[in-house]
Amino acid sequence: MTRIITITSGLDGVGKTHLALNVALELVRKGHTVGLYHEEGGRLAIPQLLRLPPPPGQKGRLDTGGVICRGYQGMDLLSSRLPLSLWHGLSAPELEPVVAAHEARAAYDDLLIDTSGFSARAVVACCLQSSLVVLVVTPEQRSQAEAFALLKVLQLNGFDRRVALLINKVRETTPVEEIHARFAGQARSWLGYEVGLLGSVASDRHVVSAQGLRQAFTSIFPDATAATQVVKLAGALDGDAGAGCARDPAGLSDFWKAVAAATHRPVHIAGNTDLEDDVEDAALARPEQPADTRSGRTPSTLLRFEGPLDKLDNVMESFSAVMHYLADDMHAFHARLITLYDRTDEGGPWTVADADALEMTLAVILKALKYAVPQRETVCIQVEESPVSGQDRGWLKRGRYIKYAFLVPGDEEMIALINAELERIPGLRQSKGEEGECVCEAVTATRDACLSVINTPQGQIRVHYWHRPGNDQALQEDAPARGLAKGKPANLHPPARRLH
Repeated sequence: MTRIITITSGLDGVGKTHLALNVALELVRKGHTVGLYHEEGGRLAIPQLLRLPPPPGQKGRLDTGGVICRGYQGMDLLSSRLPLSLWHGLSAPELEPVVAAHEARAAYDDLLIDTSGFSARAVVACCLQSSLVVLVVTPEQRSQAEAFALLKVLQLNGFDRRVALLINKVRETTPVEEIHARFAGQARSWLGYEVGLLGSVASDRHVVSAQGLRQAFTSIFPDATAATQVVKLAGALDGDAGAGCARDPAGLSDFWKAVAAATHRPVHIAGNTDLEDDVEDAALARPEQPADTRSGRTPSTLLRFEGPLDKLDNVMESFSAVMHYLADDMHAFHARLITLYDRTDEGGPWTVADADALEMTLAVILKALKYAVPQRETVCIQVEESPVSGQDRGWLKRGRYIKYAFLVPGDEEMIALINAELERIPGLRQSKGEEGECVCEAVTATRDACLSVINTPQGQIRVHYWHRPGNDQALQEDAPARGLAKGKPANLHPPARRLH
């Protein structure tokens, strides 16, 4: 009978592979027979962590040679030359030998799944079929936010398994219990899940040293703080954390078949949409695809909403429920817009291009759009985490930004109104895009926020706003308020009404 444990996260670089490897070894030392499934092409895959011989056989064969099994200190390291992320694209005759090859590895007490390098579809498939899902986070809020987002996606796809939090890279001052309590409270309130605390692992120099030596840190530094904590994790898996985790009496046969089936099903994501196969496949097929020229990396979409404009009043709150810790930033952003939304008034040009000026202008634009766009017209609102390289001296400086994007239909009157508002910002830049779109862009003097409005030949208006979370200052109560052009109503909502 095999217990399946998937070790995953919402963010790369939190230490999944290190933890999966070392926890698996500790389970071996406790007398378990253990397999660890991974993918060869991850950012920091197991072959890069350990000195392992190259896999034998020919690449790309869809037969029993497609499963790679290498031993390491008493456990099996399993992978497939055909990643789980591509299983859903196989025909039934092609899939059968792949599943059959994995079925042959059926005699483990525990099979751990390291999802580093997995596609979103493969992560969901493994989590749905596992006895226990271990969510790895760090003290960094962004890692907790994306772990919560993953948990939300699992909920949308019918996840009903046990889940536990593992907090990695902690320091002496890290409030481990507080992080768990906050995360578990949000999971209970918003998603209805009970998330236990599996344990925590310290940020330990021995982990880095072991990586340099290409060995597991529990093997060569058994007395290190991180190693002793991994021993406790293995003990917790045999104790309360592992209690109730079913072991399939049929071994791994049913698991691999269920994973294969799950990779065929639609993956539901936030915004009442499904994961698009062609987008995911394109990313997998071209891992070296060009990144955004300004950032050096491809932005990662965090949230997306499409629907009628009358939903705009509550979309920020809905997003907050989905993203948990990102809600801290979104709530602050939303609150600043609310402060301005019902207080807009006529005013002169801004004397300084700063975050206050850009956010006031954005609030005015949103107010204008709410008045002008038909209430049942579909709009799109999207939130992205967008890293910026800082190489473009005329744009944002280096750092991680949150980008809010609004896509709405627009007529000439609305475009003229928005342009008049933008022209009040010092240093406004206007240009033509490659497809003939008109681009108006304003960057703060400190290069830490940017507002752009793009008018497309197809009659759409795209409003983008970048800012650095945690570095913003709320507008002062006595900040000058400026508003819409004459002839437009100044009060679109009663003064006491909030957007949500």
